Amino acid sequence: MADSTSTSTATAVDPVTRSLAPWSTKAECYWLFLTLSRLPEGVYDALESGDERCVGAKKNEDQVGKFVGGLGVIMIVRYRDTPVGPYDELMIIPGNFTIPTSANTPPKIPKKALRIARIYVSQRTTTYNGRLNWNIPKHLARFDFSAPVTPAGSSPPESLTVKVFTPGSKDGDGVNPFFACTLKPWRWVPSVPVSSRWLPLSTVLAQPPVPEAPGFKAAVDVEVKKSVRTDEYDINPDLEESILAGTEDWCLFPITSYAPRARGCWVTVHETGKGGSNSEVGDQAANQEAVKSWPQDVRPWSIGAWMEDAELGIPEPLKWKL
Repeated sequence: MADSTSTSTATAVDPVTRSLAPWSTKAECYWLFLTLSRLPEGVYDALESGDERCVGAKKNEDQVGKFVGGLGVIMIVRYRDTPVGPYDELMIIPGNFTIPTSANTPPKIPKKALRIARIYVSQRTTTYNGRLNWNIPKHLARFDFSAPVTPAGSSPPESLTVKVFTPGSKDGDGVNPFFACTLKPWRWVPSVPVSSRWLPLSTVLAQPPVPEAPGFKAAVDVEVKKSVRTDEYDINPDLEESILAGTEDWCLFPITSYAPRARGCWVTVHETGKGGSNSEVGDQAANQEAVKSWPQDVRPWSIGAWMEDAELGIPEPLKWKL
């Protein structure tokens, strides 16, 4: 259930319900592990990559930190219970980044930490709150799963295919997903409990400030004046600017997790940049379009993690300005 200390309020200045940290959530999630030697093309959204203070800056590493590698992960999360309701999520954490310091940096800040570089969700409310609460650079997308979440006491499906599409697409319109994978959970071995407290790796993230969309303030003004607010699951990209809030502070926080039923899974990531024809030019154009939404040359390990009824916690972050 949602943490009782989280607060949710609807105000005249927020385009969606405001829900402050901390958050406690329940979800089924899949981890696709990876190791990268460099940051691939498409690892940042155009909004974040265009702001030199923020997560996607290619210049001024003293201000945004340097990518130093280590274990990374693609996470697919199907939230059933959160302070803002259910939604789906796809993110890439490429690995560790150095954390810039200044006279304003709090003591005992680690020299490096993980960072969410790109992330998609299926709901407007979590987009807005994730950006404001933790500098998580959320954007909207459409998700498709070939099987439902595994009920407690049931076996997982033999396989699960996940597809993620741009928010302006619709089922059956012929648009290719920008990310697609098939997962085959290990059903021949019993599941085991897993906790982030037992891992030999840090789950602390340091997120730089995120920029607001160019038309954010005007879009918010339009949204709050509506007699009926936009539905929180409306992923129309023309309405997204009103939830792409920006911040000024850095954020440091851990993500805690516990899954009573976890197991391994086989991972196959599909090529999504195919144009559907035999034309090499068409395939190249489709790939160039797909890379605008997701790094197409990232290939995770063939073995991943499958976790059912996972409890994920995100506390109030430590904030500071450089």
